[in-house]
Amino acid sequence: MKLNNCLKNSKRKIVVLLIITAFLLPSFSFMTLVAAEEQTYQNITIDTANYMIEHENKYPNLVILDVRDTIEYNLGHLYDSILIPLNDLEARIGELEDYKTSEIIIYCKSGYRSQQGSEILGEYGFTKVYNMIGGILAWIDADYPIWTTSHHITVNEITDDKFELLIEPQLLYYTGCFSCNECNENQECPIENESISITSEILEQTEDQIIILKKYEFNGTVYESIHTRTILWGYDKFTSNYNKSAYFISNEIASENGYWQYYQLEYVIYHKNYILTIDTYLEPLNSEIYNSSFTSIKYIPLNGKAITSMEFVHFNMSVILSQQYDILAKVTEEMAKIYKNSDDQDIMELYYGYTDMGEGIKSLSELVKEQLEEYNFQILESYASLMDY
Repeated sequence: MKLNNCLKNSKRKIVVLLIITAFLLPSFSFMTLVAAEEQTYQNITIDTANYMIEHENKYPNLVILDVRDTIEYNLGHLYDSILIPLNDLEARIGELEDYKTSEIIIYCKSGYRSQQGSEILGEYGFTKVYNMIGGILAWIDADYPIWTTSHHITVNEITDDKFELLIEPQLLYYTGCFSCNECNENQECPIENESISITSEILEQTEDQIIILKKYEFNGTVYESIHTRTILWGYDKFTSNYNKSAYFISNEIASENGYWQYYQLEYVIYHKNYILTIDTYLEPLNSEIYNSSFTSIKYIPLNGKAITSMEFVHFNMSVILSQQYDILAKVTEEMAKIYKNSDDQDIMELYYGYTDMGEGIKSLSELVKEQLEEYNFQILESYASLMDY
């Protein structure tokens, strides 16, 4: 009797084990499949990626694949990389067919999209896919080179009459949407949900001054302000090659919320080959010191060009107005050298624009020293942007 019970218990155990095994086998097979899928690509550091890029003899057919959007790519990317946005990767997979057994380094901004892209390539049979962890942000942080026409430049004081320039590549980001249909569902489209209208009325006008009443209607509420624009100094010069004009202007804005004044120095060169505009906005602290300034420098070649550059300058030191222009001229000289030494022909073309830009800035500095000494004051905090269109 006991023997029969033991046999029955043994049979039950065997049945239970068989049932458990029946459930576990598919799971085990699934786990094995996942593990196999995870091995279709490898995660690599930026240092490993840089090693592979630099050793062309070891990786002669290496592909560097950028899966960000087109706008992101145009603002900056790894040298020799090709662009296939993640959303287009499956539809354009045929473009990579010749590289199925070649090394492919795939990257994005920070690593998320490149991981998805690596999985897609693995599903299509690519055998040597390397996902660069950290993306282009980590690449830049490690001071590895990128193709870019945007830089952040810091002006640091060494002594009273000496300074140094710290020039770093800068990756710009596009954070908006092209139309209201592209806004995220959690975003409100300002075009559709907000209404604003501006009307202007000239109250008084003379040769050197204009007073304007401006009305802003925003979502049914009307705001009024009076703008007084007074030309304090003017300059014109005409030659066969160029026309130059400059104005130093006082701007005053008065409204029920208060009063604000700032100065504006406008300088325009109409050259036969380009247009250069320099606009400096100065906020006075008192009658002899400017609290802050922002200078916008724009160079537009009349023959056009393939790419645009943008540099942002931050002064980590106080300067007088003319000294600010001398330093900005030095910035353009350094940027011209950087662009001239590029291996990319389009970037090399920027050299000429920055050279012209520097000459124009120098001429403005001389004008300030010679004719605007009464406004050539110290600036406590200065910023500037330089653009070559």
